Amino acid sequence: MKGWWVLLALWCQLASAQPVLNIYADAYPPFIQVNGEGLSGPYVDVFARLAKQQGLEIHFQAKPMRRLLKIVTTEPNSCGLGVHFSAENAETLRYVARIAPITLAVYARQGTVKPLSNIEVLRNYRIGAIDVAELRELLDNAAIRYELLPKASQGIAMLQAGRFDLLISDVLPELITTPARGSKIQRVMVLARVERWLACNPQLPSGLLKGLRTSLTLGVFGDTMADIWQHYDLSSVYDGVRREWIVIP
Repeated sequence: MKGWWVLLALWCQLASAQPVLNIYADAYPPFIQVNGEGLSGPYVDVFARLAKQQGLEIHFQAKPMRRLLKIVTTEPNSCGLGVHFSAENAETLRYVARIAPITLAVYARQGTVKPLSNIEVLRNYRIGAIDVAELRELLDNAAIRYELLPKASQGIAMLQAGRFDLLISDVLPELITTPARGSKIQRVMVLARVERWLACNPQLPSGLLKGLRTSLTLGVFGDTMADIWQHYDLSSVYDGVRREWIVIP
């Protein structure tokens, strides 16, 4: 009889254990860096620390964004880290928490385009744009023609090569502080400020959901995460976001 009690206790323990949460992310340097199928960067390291504090067991894996969205839609206990909000995706994904603010800006080769004042003037230029739902909607509503980049990381090189006149992309620290490592790229307009999210499978258990939302109250810019951002030489980004970003529940 005692053996039955031991087995019952073990079964209860296993049943109450948190399942492993699979976290997928696409490359978004310098915040998310891909090494083979592994991931690193401040978004990844901060999320790992927050998950550990909540007692959540996680497994990171790199996936292209389109593939990531399909996986998370169907795979239980899975989430995408650093996903843009999309009303269409919101029908099949659960947007759990905002993790970071993103600025969508217009870039040009230095000296080729003067600062621009409104979105209408973009019609006069050949435009390359990252494939982001908010940006596509913004440009389509304004009837502006553009070419979607096959990979966001290729944007600067394509702009330098003259494939288009303007690049619309996320603002990255290296584009501001060291103009794309000496490439003489300048920002000529800010189009919009959006946010990146943690988006999960819609059937995510309520316990996991609560733990994730509790952890990400301030996204990946929490009070005790300064050392991680410093490790990646991105303290200026951490401090700047904490001064300006207001997270609305």
